[in-house]
Amino acid sequence: MIKFTKKTIVNADADKVWVIFAHGFNDAYKWMASVNHSFAKNNGESFEGCQSDGRVCELSSDGKGIKASEQFLAYSEENKTATVRIDFLNTPFFFPVKFNTLEFSLKNIDGGKSEMTWKFRSDIKFLGYLLWPLLRFGFGKFIGDIMEELKFYVETGTPHPRKIKVMEKQVKM
Repeated sequence: MIKFTKKTIVNADADKVWVIFAHGFNDAYKWMASVNHSFAKNNGESFEGCQSDGRVCELSSDGKGIKASEQFLAYSEENKTATVRIDFLNTPFFFPVKFNTLEFSLKNIDGGKSEMTWKFRSDIKFLGYLLWPLLRFGFGKFIGDIMEELKFYVETGTPHPRKIKVMEKQVKM
């Protein structure tokens, strides 16, 4: 198992971040560079105040490759917290991950800013234990990038330059 926690300060109040992360949960493709397309899917339990009970994120440009099927395990509109389970579809035999879990939380801090916390856990297969150092490093960077992309989108209203680059590449194809 791989576990770590990352925090970042966003130059916006928690309500603004929550609207994009939670209320716009199905629209991750708008700001997340690794997601080509995302859409709603009845994946799990519905929670009060939650505008989605799950999504699928297509991670390849043709929609035929690996997909992340995500569902809320817990959700609190009032506390601005959510736990999301991420299962993978269309994976090759040697894919080292069983599933990931993200505990997401927000809190307002001084000056109209908020603190965003991501507690990440990856349940890995046997092969994952052999690759543990690489996976730990890779997941740490990947989660850091996603947090940076969300922060950028919240603060500017536009996709992060990484997302723009991916979108431009897709147009050229």
